[in-house]
Amino acid sequence: MPARTVIDIDGSEAVSKVLLTLLNQFPGLAEGQKVLFSTLDEASGIGFFPSSGAALQRNVESITGHVRQVCLYPFMVIYRAAPKTEAQRMRIKELLDTLGRWLEEQPVTINNTTYQLSAYPALSSGNRVIKTIARSSPAYLNSAYQNGVEDWLIALQLTYDNEFDR
Repeated sequence: MPARTVIDIDGSEAVSKVLLTLLNQFPGLAEGQKVLFSTLDEASGIGFFPSSGAALQRNVESITGHVRQVCLYPFMVIYRAAPKTEAQRMRIKELLDTLGRWLEEQPVTINNTTYQLSAYPALSSGNRVIKTIARSSPAYLNSAYQNGVEDWLIALQLTYDNEFDR
């Protein structure tokens, strides 16, 4: 029988809220453009979708009862649009790849201005602290529909620590 994945429910909720706020602070978003949680319009939009919950990767408990957990929160950002040209498709891919680099705290240049995320925001639940956000894939075309609408996707994963005493 395969090992069952343990999900940090409180951590999943805290990460989802903070991550949505962080994604909407991305300097590459157009004026009025907003990342939505787990939803997209039929023909356009940007959505953030958790792949699962925050899965417990490691759980270490000391003899004094101090627990340190490392959790992984995989998610995707999907950009839905109806691009008409190769150049439009390349801009969508570039935007998502730039978002990925920005979330990894790398410097990115947007409209001749360099931006760099200096720190991850605090999580509001317990002693959880975001350690990293990393791309698990470059941006790619995930779906193309008959009406010309396409879904471009970038897969990422957020790692956080949770420490507490029993």
